[in-house]
Amino acid sequence: MKKTTLSPKISTFPMPVAVVSVGTGEEANLITLGYVGKVCADPPIVVISMRPSRHSYQLIEKHGEFVINYPTIDQLKAADYCGTRSGRDVNKWKELNLTKEEATIVRVPMIKDFPWNMECKVINKIELGTHICYFGEVIATHSDPEYVKTNSLDPKQFNFPTYIAGNYLEIKSGILGKHGFSEE
Repeated sequence: MKKTTLSPKISTFPMPVAVVSVGTGEEANLITLGYVGKVCADPPIVVISMRPSRHSYQLIEKHGEFVINYPTIDQLKAADYCGTRSGRDVNKWKELNLTKEEATIVRVPMIKDFPWNMECKVINKIELGTHICYFGEVIATHSDPEYVKTNSLDPKQFNFPTYIAGNYLEIKSGILGKHGFSEE
């Protein structure tokens, strides 16, 4: 198989569409980030990356907490809006008519309208090139019961968009196999 060489900056796999809330009270802001991922299961650690030039950077630095909010495909326009406007210029909560929901542990609000939220406390940060990577311990996870089966996300109900190379994608194919199926 002949292969084409691509730029190492290209993302090779889809990432979740995630709207991150930072800050508290009236200063609370929303930012859509493409660089979001789980890096450890025990303890549960996620990483988000943002440029220091972003308005949300000062808020995460100030409070050391964030909430990752996952929209459904039907809420994709709101997620895109949060990633294309600055909180310096607009109040995204008000513009999108999104409801702040008090988190159970962190002071940063969750997006009540989005079905899945992860409360995180910053435990480490690393500057890598143009971005600051914030490692957050997930201290609480919340889900609309519609998306849960046996205390986990139900893949058959999966209705969350993904992002790759500037495009939003819908995962439609369904379950291809359960982890460990090769051992059967």
